[in-house]
Amino acid sequence: MQQIDKQLFDLYVIDINIPEFHGLELLRYIRKTDILTPVIIITASLEIENFLTAFKYGCNEYIKKPFHLKELDIRINKLLSITKKDTLMFTKDFYYDLSREIFIYKKNPISLRYKEKRFCTLMTKNINTYVSFDAIHDYVWEGEIKDIYPLRQLISELRKKLPLGILKTKVKIGYMLQIPMK
Repeated sequence: MQQIDKQLFDLYVIDINIPEFHGLELLRYIRKTDILTPVIIITASLEIENFLTAFKYGCNEYIKKPFHLKELDIRINKLLSITKKDTLMFTKDFYYDLSREIFIYKKNPISLRYKEKRFCTLMTKNINTYVSFDAIHDYVWEGEIKDIYPLRQLISELRKKLPLGILKTKVKIGYMLQIPMK
């Protein structure tokens, strides 16, 4: 398979059933080299296993066929607007500044260490989507031995720093940074 340039695409839309290759394997391949670009999986499959595998491999949205093109348009625009804005607003006094990679709460910056910043950068690029433990380790630890600074310890310390309980856990799936419903 040809190497994919990480900067080439703003978003991927992948059908599970593509000729000569399984779409979930393509998703898995993409996530090995590009954890940040949003991915939408489309399929006619009703198998729950495909759904679970797609999110395990790192998709951001999953759409079952048949669907209206307006639905796809809405989901694409949502994902692109999340990744292109300068800030992610959690509440009127709590937001994440994407350009500076810092949380601001009641006009005060929240101090983050290097690995915490890497984690938050990854999570804000995949806002409201669970990111797998393996993907987090690969991105945050950048190939280091994983036992040096355990993920659970990192999460525990971040939960103390971040208000509103925005950091969610799903057992055997991963973590998610969630914007509260308005």
